[in-house]
Amino acid sequence: MLVPSRHRRISADRPVYVYRRQDGSTFEIEQRITEDSLVSCPTTGQKVERVLQPFSPRYKGTGFYSTDHRRPKANEQPKDGGGK
Repeated sequence: MLVPSRHRRISADRPVYVYRRQDGSTFEIEQRITEDSLVSCPTTGQKVERVLQPFSPRYKGTGFYSTDHRRPKANEQPKDGGGK
């Protein structure tokens, strides 16, 4: 079922994909990641292709993991040359 985007509730397990019909018009549909791509429009029956959208990661949580940035050990020299 196609739902207008202003009325759509987005769920975490079902991303929204954009498809382009043969006539150039586009539509959005919510699908599971494991579902196959559509080959035809559910309303018009035209052949469709999935349109790749830019990805914007969403960072949630309190910060980074301890492995993302480690402090140098006491016996390591700084990478900026060490001043000598």
